[in-house]
Amino acid sequence: MGQRIKVIDVEAIVKPTPPATPVIVCHLEDGREFVLYNVPYDIVRSINKLRGLDFRRNKPRESVFDLLQYFKSVTEEMGRMIEKVVIDELDPETGLYTAKLYVNLEGKMKMVIPMIPSHAIYLALVTDKPIYVDEDLMEEEDLEGFPPF
Repeated sequence: MGQRIKVIDVEAIVKPTPPATPVIVCHLEDGREFVLYNVPYDIVRSINKLRGLDFRRNKPRESVFDLLQYFKSVTEEMGRMIEKVVIDELDPETGLYTAKLYVNLEGKMKMVIPMIPSHAIYLALVTDKPIYVDEDLMEEEDLEGFPPF
């Protein structure tokens, strides 16, 4: 595992080019961007709602991610346990990233839970916890020639 680069901002958008593609852009402290393509649309919508950027004209059904925003006591409790999120793995066969959610259960037990990165990012945002990307993934992305955002 390489050095961790802190995420300083997260954008959640739907690229309009056909086909429409839900995307999360992680802006890193070193000026680079780490982009996750084809994330669940509900995550994009919920991140924007969390940030006060929900421009929906109609009111679609709420997702579980939206519900977390209504239950402050639940997110506060989660915030006491969640330490950070680190996106640190890429499966070369599937092309899917994995994030780790670091949890500390009141000093009794520490856990590292592998998660879908977009879900882990949302949990970090809703609990105001730091997000990091492993430097090795950035190097792999540069070498693979992933399309720039």
